[in-house]
Amino acid sequence: MISQVRRRLRLLLKFLKLSLAVIGTGVASGVVGIFCHYLLEFIQVLAFGKDKGNLLLQFQSVSAFRRLSVLLVVGVLSSLFWYFLQRRVTLLSISKAKKLVGKRSPNFLGQSLHALIQVAIVAAGASIGKEGAPRELGALFGGSLSKGLHLDISDRQLLIACGAGAGLASVYQVPFASALFVLETLGVSWTLKNIIIIFATTYVSAYCAKPIVGGHALYIVDTVTIDSSSFIQAIILALFVTPFAIIFGYFAKKASSHRITGKEILWTLPFAFLILGGLSANLPIFMGNGQVLAQWIFSGNSSAYLPVILIIKCLLVCLLLRSGAYGGTLTPSFALGVGTGYLITVLLGNFGFSHSLSLGMLLGATVFLGTTLDAPLTGIALVVGFTGTGGVIVFPLILASILSRIINNKWKKRL
Repeated sequence: MISQVRRRLRLLLKFLKLSLAVIGTGVASGVVGIFCHYLLEFIQVLAFGKDKGNLLLQFQSVSAFRRLSVLLVVGVLSSLFWYFLQRRVTLLSISKAKKLVGKRSPNFLGQSLHALIQVAIVAAGASIGKEGAPRELGALFGGSLSKGLHLDISDRQLLIACGAGAGLASVYQVPFASALFVLETLGVSWTLKNIIIIFATTYVSAYCAKPIVGGHALYIVDTVTIDSSSFIQAIILALFVTPFAIIFGYFAKKASSHRITGKEILWTLPFAFLILGGLSANLPIFMGNGQVLAQWIFSGNSSAYLPVILIIKCLLVCLLLRSGAYGGTLTPSFALGVGTGYLITVLLGNFGFSHSLSLGMLLGATVFLGTTLDAPLTGIALVVGFTGTGGVIVFPLILASILSRIINNKWKKRL
């Protein structure tokens, strides 16, 4: 009898500690999102002046020389930072931190500074994603809290993954997509317990950050309507966009895995930023993580040079990652998908096939994200969350995602 009471007390204590870790991770990740939001805004104002209500206008409001100077200075400072940090601290990815639970813990201060510098360089115009930083900080807090509460190894690994998803949810206000991201990409099993905990952390985090970050859609998109031809459009775009997404994902991963970390970073990273600055001096559309480019296309803007712009954007992302910078590829992938979907839909129109440009851009983004993240469900949910669309529109998105997944799997088997 006494042993049963003790067992129940131990189970209750374990449940309470796990609940505290889940809530704590969600709240901490929400605070991370708020801090990243303020840091991003502060550096953008410092570098480019007052907020113009539109990031492209903010970049355009300063001289070409200032854009070049800001990016060059950021390139020099970030190269020095990462060179000296990596001499003293072993930076752990989220997946690596999960594997090393119980054996080795990340350097909290070093990993935090590493994440924040990623936000700083994106705010200054670097052509890589900012989502890596809040994911890493959320995972760091999740791991630290669960360790402090003496949770089991499996629960500590789960909380690290939850923290990563919660960090993503806080900055982009996409808790549902962020939960799917954890389940699809971070090696977490689809058990009921895990699903409940993951959704709890992402929604708590998004709720905490919402008053500051805002719950509005990131992109303004024209009203999208669908008909029977929309599914034909989905099939065509999946067939043509997927290969481009596979190529970009392949080279981006290669660039990250062969990232320069030695003394060479002291000249390779500034040189990469110099190239970006030289291009951005005349065309600020290349600046930032891709949000500017995506909204520019969504707003009905185009150029005969759009294919060249997209190719250069791809190369800039890979160049910065290879040269020593850290960052994500989520937002760049979204922008590239929007642009590719737009181009293919316009091309179809030239051949007499009339399709919705808005739907084409959403389909392109869905396919590109699902392929580069290797997470088709997350790709669909992110596009819906980023653009505020939904309803029956998701059906052609699902069709495109399924077909893209089949193509991607066939490609993997050939490698």
